[in-house]
Amino acid sequence: MDDQIHPNYKPAAYLIFAAIAVDLINGFIQKGTNPDFDMVTLAEVSLMFLTFGYFAFIGKDWIKWVILLATILTIFPIVAALNQKANQLNILYISQFFSSLLKFSSFIILSLVPKKN
Repeated sequence: MDDQIHPNYKPAAYLIFAAIAVDLINGFIQKGTNPDFDMVTLAEVSLMFLTFGYFAFIGKDWIKWVILLATILTIFPIVAALNQKANQLNILYISQFFSSLLKFSSFIILSLVPKKN
């Protein structure tokens, strides 16, 4: 079955896993600066994207739409951050933007896979 999986699925899964690592690092930094930060929510979202990465890794073609929807939903805090002045943006917003960029890049790579007949 491995020979039937398009080669784009594995790099897309690796991008998702890299985005999870960025999110986890961001969460631990934020927990140190903000004691009200909820680590349970971070763990749940990370596990959700880990599941998405697994499905991308095994070559499920429907996962690209799920990744797109989840990425769009996680972009809302970044849009709220854009209302601040550029010199007030901190490393947390920049890393969150980078994580979203990685997730969206995985969607683009998955979109380049031709449809199965």
